[in-house]
Amino acid sequence: MSSRSPSASAASSSLQLSLVALDDPADRVALATRWRALEARAEGSFFTRWAWIGTWLALLPDAVRPRLLQARRGERDVGLALVVDGPGRQRFGLPFCRTAWLHATGRPELDILTIEHNDVLIAADAAEGAEGADAIRAAMLAHWAGRLRGVTEIVLPGLAGPGWPAGCEARLASRRLEREDWVRRSYAVDLKAVRAAGGDFLKLISANSRSQIRRSMKEYGQLGALTLTPAASTAQALDWLERLAALHQAHWTGRGQPGAFANDFFFRFHRTLVEHHHDSGAIQMLRVAVGEHDLGFLYSFIHRGRVYFYQSGLEYGLIEKHARPGLVAHVLAAQHNAALGHEVYDFMAGESRYKTTLATLDEQMTWTTLRTSALRFELEAALRRHRQRRAGTVEPQEALAD
Repeated sequence: MSSRSPSASAASSSLQLSLVALDDPADRVALATRWRALEARAEGSFFTRWAWIGTWLALLPDAVRPRLLQARRGERDVGLALVVDGPGRQRFGLPFCRTAWLHATGRPELDILTIEHNDVLIAADAAEGAEGADAIRAAMLAHWAGRLRGVTEIVLPGLAGPGWPAGCEARLASRRLEREDWVRRSYAVDLKAVRAAGGDFLKLISANSRSQIRRSMKEYGQLGALTLTPAASTAQALDWLERLAALHQAHWTGRGQPGAFANDFFFRFHRTLVEHHHDSGAIQMLRVAVGEHDLGFLYSFIHRGRVYFYQSGLEYGLIEKHARPGLVAHVLAAQHNAALGHEVYDFMAGESRYKTTLATLDEQMTWTTLRTSALRFELEAALRRHRQRRAGTVEPQEALAD
């Protein structure tokens, strides 16, 4: 690989760190092999699998040039990540700071993918060496930060849980980076509990919600049998993705919104992801039907017992009263995945009524920004706090408490 920066040591001399350009196509081919090998030894999410990362890397426009941030012991990879120099941020129409991103670009038209459960890919056996996983993560972040120039924000989007541990900050003390966390609730269903309830998910939710969903199912039942079917092939999954997109777009454009699938990069990404990874079992495409009618399609990812629900297309017009296609579809999907032996049905971050109605696990996701020490950031933060006080809002890290 080209343009290697000087290696640096972390907590011990056995850890070598570097930031590497990926200019040669052969570099990316070699990276796929290395990433998958480390993935097999890591505890990452679907979003740090090569299925997601490799598809993203292959489809990024030429103007976006990710670099490989790597940690190695000898010839053995113990940490890998892709980082991007994003567009500069402006304030009052003037250049304000540079930006750098982990597994994202800083460009809204590309980051519409919305990575979650994000992280550096780190070997699960790393703790057996001189450095634990957190120390490797901190060392990689410090190496990356040390090679950025000027006033810069480092953005770590969609980190699972409370984000990276405080130990990372101690390691970055010499870099004088300020940290800001934006915490968002993330919702999920414990599928073990569904199995313990005999496969009846409705037993786990409130009596009022249970009654509403059963009434909706009864109304749909007058049109035909309510069924859930997984796509049997890649070709069928791709067809269902198109039908999902059509329903999704009809719903959102009807509400005056563009809809996610209006974005060409978004649609190409997911067509490619489904085409290359459905048959491996990493992609789940479900059709929920009422007789011969489509009630909806659910598109999810699967990794090590966790089902990440990502997108849906729902038909709201089959019945006039008690139409709850999303709730009905997710109940059937949770029961289906519980029967398959999966552990968690993950709705992921963000507030939605269906999530609060159905979730049995209340989790969180964190968007972290690290800023180099600069007076301009202090002034910007003071201005933001002043505006928040006047508006009666709170700091981002306090949002979870609400």
